[in-house]
Amino acid sequence: MIKFIKNNYLFLILFLIILLKDPLYRLISLNKKIYNTLDCHIIEDNYNKLLEFNQININYNLDYINTIIIYKDIYNYLNEITIRGGLDQQFDNNPVIYDNTLIGLINKVNKTTSIVQLITNKKSKISVKINEEIGILEYINNELIVSNISNYSNIQKNDLIYTSGLGNIKENIYIGTVKDIINTNKDIEKIIKVNYQINIKDIDYVTVLKETI
Repeated sequence: MIKFIKNNYLFLILFLIILLKDPLYRLISLNKKIYNTLDCHIIEDNYNKLLEFNQININYNLDYINTIIIYKDIYNYLNEITIRGGLDQQFDNNPVIYDNTLIGLINKVNKTTSIVQLITNKKSKISVKINEEIGILEYINNELIVSNISNYSNIQKNDLIYTSGLGNIKENIYIGTVKDIINTNKDIEKIIKVNYQINIKDIDYVTVLKETI
């Protein structure tokens, strides 16, 4: 009886294998095609992004290196990114831009990678200028602002904001425009809200600025 059951059990397994062989083969083939199609789309998308990025003209009289972002923490993407290139490219506190706009400053260099502290990091403080006025760019309450601007300064909406050259970042690197102007309660200082167009989640490549050519 036991031998009969075993023989029938094996027969049933063999029968199911024969019965399902073709559907399983078609399913595996379909999955491979889907995977290969998705893989091709990803490669094509990355290639198109790289082509688009390489068409950006750099407006600064500086040597530069284009590189790829190799790590963005989805929970920490406003604070820092990791890029390819480090001691091997002689990076050291270099400004990092995208589309001629400052996104951050290299603050840690490894052998082949670097960590960039973004200007949207709450620890970031950058000296900037608006016309002839000098202020401090910070990220407060989920927006970029410029403080330490005299209430008597002549600043208008849509004025351009650049790095001032004071501190460790080169002068005249573009950041954004004046979005709004707020007078403080003390009426001696203006707070400038910044119109900043870079969304770090949407970019995969950046430019590291180096020494003057």
